[in-house]
Amino acid sequence: MPESPELHDILEKQNKKLSILYEIALTVGKSPDLKTILDDVLEKILSFMGVDAGVIYVINDETLDMIPVAFRNLSRDVVQDLCVNKVKVGECMCGTIAQCDREVIIFEKASLDPRFTRGVLKKEGMEFYAGLPIKAKGKVVGVLCVITHAPYTPDDELLDILRAATLPIGLAIENGLIFEHIKKEAADKSRYVDFKGIITNSPRMHEVLGLIRKVLNVPTRIFIYGESGTGKELIARAIHYNSIRQDKPFIAVNCAAFPETLLESELFGYVKVAFTGAAAGRAGFLEAADGGTLFLDEINSMSSNLQLKLLRFLQDQTFYKVGSTASVQVDVRVIAATNQLIEEKIRDGGFREDLYYRLNVIKIDLPPLRDRKEDIPLLVRYFINKYNKKFEKTVRSISENTLLVLMKYPWPGNVRELENVIERAVIMAEGKELGPRDLPPQIASSLEKESDWTLERFEKEHITTVLSITKGELKKAAQLLGINQSTLWRKLKKFNVKAD
Repeated sequence: MPESPELHDILEKQNKKLSILYEIALTVGKSPDLKTILDDVLEKILSFMGVDAGVIYVINDETLDMIPVAFRNLSRDVVQDLCVNKVKVGECMCGTIAQCDREVIIFEKASLDPRFTRGVLKKEGMEFYAGLPIKAKGKVVGVLCVITHAPYTPDDELLDILRAATLPIGLAIENGLIFEHIKKEAADKSRYVDFKGIITNSPRMHEVLGLIRKVLNVPTRIFIYGESGTGKELIARAIHYNSIRQDKPFIAVNCAAFPETLLESELFGYVKVAFTGAAAGRAGFLEAADGGTLFLDEINSMSSNLQLKLLRFLQDQTFYKVGSTASVQVDVRVIAATNQLIEEKIRDGGFREDLYYRLNVIKIDLPPLRDRKEDIPLLVRYFINKYNKKFEKTVRSISENTLLVLMKYPWPGNVRELENVIERAVIMAEGKELGPRDLPPQIASSLEKESDWTLERFEKEHITTVLSITKGELKKAAQLLGINQSTLWRKLKKFNVKAD
């Protein structure tokens, strides 16, 4: 008996649906690299849906940023906005989809929907929009969005395929994040071996590294002081990965990110029914770091009660889980850090003096970037290479004037701010050289305020900086500058600079 036309259409649609999902499933297994997978998957989705553009976001669990890992055919302004000013979970349309775990389908005039709060998206001229949460193990791990600029009405079958496609994409994200975590751990170890990941030519930083090398395997506590963005966690990781504890866990905790009650349970762990909602017990950071290193950043924000409990732990490496009377013993090296003058907190009664002395066996003072400006060219080159790879760009250099702007800027956010600036500049760059137009307005505007941009002025400032570093020692200054001492004398006379 021949098939009816209706049955033939049904079977054809089912076959098409299964073949598309099969292709996506095959793509998911082709590579462990998350971006490669999602780029290929998005290409297939745009093709079978017949839509104009799309993006796949992956949620960063720590920052709740919506990372646009794969995107196709979006305008340059939209790409720059999404990459530089990342949407967070709960913000704009895609962030709301992630937060509420609900799809949004808009069949006409999508750009006019008030849930799009980004100006660039309102200007994109979206007609049709479909945004779907991507889940793995019941948790939203990303969002898939597709759009058209012209009227478009997909049938129910296409939308069903799109929904079904989020399942293998969720699996791909989960597996990709696991692979990236493993790759990051391996990269961390290789990056920090012999302090290769610390980019510096600064004498002050070399003094810091010399101190660290002396205490690497001494089982003593270390206290790191440095302004925000100076690299306190970077130094803590370098200590861990160059020590005999390198194969054990490194756990980093930002104390300011937790309310007091939550920080206690996260730090020490808790037993079942220790408090409302504790359906099962859980190991804390101290137990998770057994044999390795626990890095406590912004320890100055820890409450007085929790400071006392940490002090008791430091005395004999034992602690009690929340709700338990049984002690737990671990072997953990504690490295603490702060961006505030802790002595002032002690005088004001905000920090226990006895805890400070327990933590402050070896103190490391990290210089701000404005005091190690000789590192800026090195760091700029490093960050350009890093973000070239990340964004598949081909920036090769930075213009002389632009570098001078960066050398002159005071960098209140230190190395972290510099990295953010270079990341943005690489995204904004249209050619192979970074120029002033690629810098954020507040930094680029400093170029306009300067009247003397001659190399002579820059050379004079650089020599003065090096002399201050060497405390007026001409021989050492000449060595750092890469010139002989007689040449240095001539330059000092020329620029009317006195060596103290």
